[in-house]
Amino acid sequence: MTHDPHDLAGPYALDALADTERRRFERHLSGCTACAEEAAGLRETAARLALAASRRPPDELRGRVMAEIARTRQSPPPLGRRLPSPGTRGLAWLAAAACLVLAVLGGGAAWHFQRSAEHAQALNRQVTAVMTAPDAHTSTTRAPTGATVTVVSSRSLGKAVVTTSRLRHLPPARTYQMWWLGPTAPRSAGTLDLSGKPRPVVAGGLGDARSFGVTIEPAGGSSRPTSPPIITLALA
Repeated sequence: MTHDPHDLAGPYALDALADTERRRFERHLSGCTACAEEAAGLRETAARLALAASRRPPDELRGRVMAEIARTRQSPPPLGRRLPSPGTRGLAWLAAAACLVLAVLGGGAAWHFQRSAEHAQALNRQVTAVMTAPDAHTSTTRAPTGATVTVVSSRSLGKAVVTTSRLRHLPPARTYQMWWLGPTAPRSAGTLDLSGKPRPVVAGGLGDARSFGVTIEPAGGSSRPTSPPIITLALA
């Protein structure tokens, strides 16, 4: 663990910090303009690198991987089974009972973690699809308050990946809402959840929108904007 918060801008931009270090660095960000600018720049650079480095794997790669799997032992040989002595059977029974109790108590937690992992995997697939689309375009803007919004949009998929930095937390009765702005009336692109660890948001319904905006709305969102956008940026 590093003791200098100025060294954490890179890992923070790549979402590679443990929760303790992330919270510590975010407290540091509120008073360090240099680190805030560096983290925002690194996030944008990481998004551009993902687009530049993405390429289709060679067709023969799957064949080579499957051939290597066929030659590689998948599990060690079984060990000889020894019968427990009479003196250890009681301990073995207690251990088995304890494991059963832990399994029952931990079942709910395991189900929760599995669902969380499945949700993260699904989000990663959607983010990757948008950022590696042939027509993906990146737009970034910074508000006077220092908040930064980056949108990677794909017209062919009709979706965009939205990442934010340094948006101030709102009272429980208010929320940030995203909008597609264009030749027709503004269309909602969903709300932003700033609780917990910051994560990218995949917004659908891009359509013929020419710009992207964020407003502050009542909790739960609105059917149409009730205030001027605090952030807007043009889309390709």
